[in-house]
Amino acid sequence: MSAGGLEYAAGAAGLVSLSLTIFRGCIQAFAIIQSAANVGREADNFRCKLEVEQYRLIQWAQRIGLEDHPSHELNWNLITEILKQLETLLSDTQNIRRRYRLELVQLGNNALGQEPSTYTGFGKLLSKLRPEFRHASSRIIQDGNGTVKKLRWAVFDKAKAAKLIEDIVYFNNRLHVHLDSLDQNSIKTALGSVLRDVISHSNATSELEAIKQLLGSTSVAAPGAVASAATLKQIRLVIKLGPNINSVGEAAQRAPPGNLKLKLRHLKPALLQRERSKPPSTGRELARYKSSPVLIEWKIIDRELDEELKTRIDQVAILLAHTDDASFHSLNCIGILPKDSVYEPEDNGLVCYGLVFDLAFPGALPEPSLPQIQPISTLYSDVRKPSLNERGNIALALAETVLQLHTAGWLHKGVRSDNVLFIGVGENKWKKGSAFGPYLAGYEYSRPSTAKTEETPAIPEQEIYLHPRGQGLAHENFRRSFDLFALGCVLLEVGLWSNLVDILRQVANPFHDRSSHPEKSAGKLKASEKIDWSSLRLAKLQLLQNEDLAKRSELADIAFHAGEAFQKAILLCLYAKDDDPNDEDLCVQKEVVDLLRQTSF
Repeated sequence: MSAGGLEYAAGAAGLVSLSLTIFRGCIQAFAIIQSAANVGREADNFRCKLEVEQYRLIQWAQRIGLEDHPSHELNWNLITEILKQLETLLSDTQNIRRRYRLELVQLGNNALGQEPSTYTGFGKLLSKLRPEFRHASSRIIQDGNGTVKKLRWAVFDKAKAAKLIEDIVYFNNRLHVHLDSLDQNSIKTALGSVLRDVISHSNATSELEAIKQLLGSTSVAAPGAVASAATLKQIRLVIKLGPNINSVGEAAQRAPPGNLKLKLRHLKPALLQRERSKPPSTGRELARYKSSPVLIEWKIIDRELDEELKTRIDQVAILLAHTDDASFHSLNCIGILPKDSVYEPEDNGLVCYGLVFDLAFPGALPEPSLPQIQPISTLYSDVRKPSLNERGNIALALAETVLQLHTAGWLHKGVRSDNVLFIGVGENKWKKGSAFGPYLAGYEYSRPSTAKTEETPAIPEQEIYLHPRGQGLAHENFRRSFDLFALGCVLLEVGLWSNLVDILRQVANPFHDRSSHPEKSAGKLKASEKIDWSSLRLAKLQLLQNEDLAKRSELADIAFHAGEAFQKAILLCLYAKDDDPNDEDLCVQKEVVDLLRQTSF
């Protein structure tokens, strides 16, 4: 190497070393401000945003290898200057007081290299869910031989604190520009995953509101989906009945955090135009409300359980009225038809409610006829079959919806192919983002994950989607892994573009020679054949107990028909472990969505 080259390398090494020292000073400064005592809700929100920006800074340092293998191809002169400005911004309390009118007063020192243990709210959850982040922060401070001061806020102004956060974000963003696009996207995805985990475990609406606020000021993958999940979780917490709340309607009148306004509309039967006098046998009906097309999902319950289950129905109606984000692929609920308001059931021991969903999509519905609702199970025999990418889009939409529900602490309990709906006909039904679907429906038994379970009817066509531990006389309480199992069954259908009955028939007879019987090459059921439900239940149980069998069965064909990522997503759903019904972990749900994104374009 030439003398000039050696001099350049030595200079770069010196700048890297200086950058590392300044970086450690930044992390220590973050810890100092976060530790400030005398905090209220606004200061808690401020600390939440600080935590996120500290997380982004540590992630940035890890991606460029600042502490181990830094790249000398980077512009270290500029990086060092940005870090200096960030450290000054965070550590100069006089500047903070002068520029932002925020005053910090020192109370004492913590032990050398120790971060404060007074984390609350977001910080406490982050410490629990991502202990490696907290350990990294403590180690960085310790390596820098720093001391974390004990401070309290003497003056705290919400608007000025927001300006300080804005400036911190600015310098963080300038540092992230020096990463390649892959690393930048990776950090955004990782942060979105962290926030989703915090949402899942949070039981405070104020923490969730803080997360929604920070999404507007920082870079997160799919911020709309994360914010929507936070809103849904807030709804679940607000409408959860307590000792001083007599009804969901009363809970909805309480002032929820932020600008969230809960909707619970009781529709007027006189404004409903129906084409039949009773609900169809499927519990689903097309009609018009105020001349606009709607879909009604009926729920018929025992009159003795009316008071208990009416609350559940109200909760579902409120939840489904706030599913505006594109990551939640369900129809919007416009209200509820009160019990017995449309017709009186023949059996006087029953009462009937109706969840009403909007179908007024611009340009989607030919007037004056009502749209055609098609469950995906009726489309497997269509001449125009979806491509691999289109099937990936369908699978991703369903997985995203289950992830949103589970993040909010909600169970679906009815994931199956006859509850995956498409609206209208024609090739457009497969188009990604189309108003034609897919939409996950069938929420009549849906409930918060902590609520008492409600028994579902023993219908063989529906029971084949149930986890074996969730059916039978000695069944266990419904939990997230049971939703995932049902999702895996539907994904299996989508991947092979065949109904679950035919797939399980093939599993039940794995040694069947398809080549010698072309008419049964896909295990198709003839109209005259009777379904042996017991053999199908056994086949499903065998799949769960024997992964080797799965590799020899129809599941093995998924990699050929839909790709290895699709196959892995299905296996994750079918074999999801969840021994604790109150477990709020989302690892499987997030991984399934990430895998299916690889098949969706």
